Amino acid sequence: MRFIQITDTHLGPTPDYLLRGTNTYRILEKLVDLINRLPFQAEFVIHTGDVIDDMSAESYKVAKSVLERIKRPIYYLVGNHDNTTHLQKILLGKKSAKKRLDYQFEAGGVEFAVFDTHGNKDPSGLLLPEQIKLLREICKPRGKPLMIVTHHQPVPLDVPWLDNGAIDWMPGQFMKIENSEEFLDAILPARKRIRGVMFGHVHRGFQTTHKGIFFFSSPSSSAQLESWPDSKKPDSSDDEMPGFNIVTVDADGIIVRQHHFRP
Repeated sequence: MRFIQITDTHLGPTPDYLLRGTNTYRILEKLVDLINRLPFQAEFVIHTGDVIDDMSAESYKVAKSVLERIKRPIYYLVGNHDNTTHLQKILLGKKSAKKRLDYQFEAGGVEFAVFDTHGNKDPSGLLLPEQIKLLREICKPRGKPLMIVTHHQPVPLDVPWLDNGAIDWMPGQFMKIENSEEFLDAILPARKRIRGVMFGHVHRGFQTTHKGIFFFSSPSSSAQLESWPDSKKPDSSDDEMPGFNIVTVDADGIIVRQHHFRP
């Protein structure tokens, strides 16, 4: 079973909106065209958050005009730049919106558990007690292969501004899930079932194993950020291209391919 992960598209309220000098609308148009022309069949596309950049309804309307062209089912997560209500009503066509967009689905014999990790202190994430309880119920030792999906990073990534809150323009705030240890404790019983825990948010492709569980992120589908072991702040990495992940999952394991494309 194969699917596509895209993330952090950061569209604005008009097609000419620029993020750090980059036209994110134009990049998304190219990405959608590329996905539609892939020489293999993917089950679906999952967008791991930050669909837009400014939380406005206008930006979601712009995003919908492009994303609805994808010729495959698409699932969405809420990122720290997203508005939960607008995302559900405009992109998903819901008449009413849940406070947290948590849900589960199954594809190709694999269970997916999607959690809304938007926090109270942007840009960090947070899982509420009821979400931790649901995670514990899902993450039993036995069952079908399992994928867990969040927007915020759940594990250290060896980058100061991601891991330790070393953001000089946002003192005391950091990027990962604040109660990440609770998250890890909740999923650990299912480590033999879990094929991967995937996330967005960090504007770079990472792969790491933590406590016997495989974690990975996708390159940003708009722009990458500097993430060296001594990076103290999220500077733009202008020489790197946008990208996405092609993910293959089966009963025995997982393969994650990062694919980049010229904007």
